[in-house]
Amino acid sequence: MKNIIISSLIAVSVFSCSDAVKSEKGDLVTKEGNGVKLYYLTVEGENGDDSKQDVEFSINNVLVDSLKLKTAKIKDLCEKSVLYADWNVKFKPTYKHSKTAMLVFDAEEQQIVAYMSGTAENAYGTPDNISSSIKFSKTGQMIKDSDGLPDIMTY
Repeated sequence: MKNIIISSLIAVSVFSCSDAVKSEKGDLVTKEGNGVKLYYLTVEGENGDDSKQDVEFSINNVLVDSLKLKTAKIKDLCEKSVLYADWNVKFKPTYKHSKTAMLVFDAEEQQIVAYMSGTAENAYGTPDNISSSIKFSKTGQMIKDSDGLPDIMTY
């Protein structure tokens, strides 16, 4: 799992340093370079204060090229990820989405994982960085815990 995260972060950084990729909301955009193909999709998220934030997802090529997920399914995964990113945040009205996120395939667990980040204030009013990982099955169904709630890790 760590190898997937590290390789995805490296690929994202390589593309971040190259020409900017701008996708229209809901459109899957392809960028190729350095022998790697990445896809991007932008969705709109709502911050805790009801303001809107565009979140651009870098989409692991396995999701499109190997699992053959359609753009509509990938968009649905991204929208659900943005919706549930603040699931474990204590002060939800202070949550603000980051402008970027990742959707990757964990081959070991055979799951799709969305990695989201943002900020939210703590009990003292100081903004803290929040990271969330949201798990989906290979077919795009959100994975739930034993209580039937979304299995979302926040750290």
